[in-house]
Amino acid sequence: MIAKFKSSLVPTPFRSIPQVAVLMETSRSFGRGVIRGIAKYAQANGPWNLHVHPGDLGQKITLHRGWPLDAVIGRINTRATLNLIRRRRLCSVCLVENKLSPSPIITSRTKTSAAAFDHFRHLGYRRFAYYDQYTSWGMERGQSFAEIVQAAGYDFYPCPTFGRRPAGLAELARWLRQLPKPIGLFAADDLAGREVIDVCRYAQVAVPEEVAVLGVDDDELICGISYPALSSVKLNAERIGYEGAAVLHALLLGKPPTREPIEIDPLDVIARQSTDVIVIEDRLVAQATRYIREHAREGVNIADVLRHTRSSRRTLETRFRREMGRSPHAEILRVQLTLVKDLLITTDLKLQSIAERTGFSSMEYLHRVFRKQFHITPTEFRVRNRKTSG
Repeated sequence: MIAKFKSSLVPTPFRSIPQVAVLMETSRSFGRGVIRGIAKYAQANGPWNLHVHPGDLGQKITLHRGWPLDAVIGRINTRATLNLIRRRRLCSVCLVENKLSPSPIITSRTKTSAAAFDHFRHLGYRRFAYYDQYTSWGMERGQSFAEIVQAAGYDFYPCPTFGRRPAGLAELARWLRQLPKPIGLFAADDLAGREVIDVCRYAQVAVPEEVAVLGVDDDELICGISYPALSSVKLNAERIGYEGAAVLHALLLGKPPTREPIEIDPLDVIARQSTDVIVIEDRLVAQATRYIREHAREGVNIADVLRHTRSSRRTLETRFRREMGRSPHAEILRVQLTLVKDLLITTDLKLQSIAERTGFSSMEYLHRVFRKQFHITPTEFRVRNRKTSG
């Protein structure tokens, strides 16, 4: 049940609406995305009155004296906030796991790291590095990335200060110069990724030719002002906010708390100039791969690739499998399906239009291939990744 307040400062109709403090940063795209998800849930299932204060990560509850409050959602990572929640017996949901507050909603570290590894591997990388600006969640993300890289049999190079302290400019520059090249570098987030790009320029290390850089969060401002523009793993921040608000709503109605955490998968890798390179030693395969990626939207097929590369089918198949671990046809489908997923998430285009824009001969063929590849229909994928209603 929602608490009733005695304060005469607050009108009765106002007190009948849940008052929710949202402790999420507005300075970063991830925080804004989470807030949008919370707002969408509140609009569909409320009304709620959301108290949001502009700022960065150091969020705290700041309400007028006598102001009622029912619940808190967002970054609950200070002892003062925890004490206030307990003292006032507020419902609360933490959306960013930390040592003080476990979260019922978590971003899949494994799948985020796997998305980064797959992106680099599809570009032909066989060496991988990781950089973090000394954060607890960054260390966990780095450990997950290291496990995936090493399990696949590749070399992994963490920043020498990883897990101990932030790297200084000279130290980071020295490490970047000493890394074997070419190498794919995964950064804990976009700010760390941009720092790597800046230090690479200072250290005269070419991005992406020598070090390809990939961040996390897809903060369009940070990625866009990086030079070259930063590629990034896009997290499903809106769904994190939406699902967290659903958990909070249940608590407000007196239902027991969620026991098993809800794991949210990342959306995709948004590729920009910082990873715009294909590292493939076999020139025939490199030529074929680049042609596929440039013409996937046009419905490129194996015959087109063979004409472009002037090779026999058997030769291309053999060398492609040896270099990439898959067939040219599988690479065509992979590139096309990546385009499909992006359009499903970012647009309201109907499946027929998406098929036409991504090189599929028909909507039915796209539907069949998508379901076979991902074990889910395109419509189900769109609903799962763009959830805006209960």
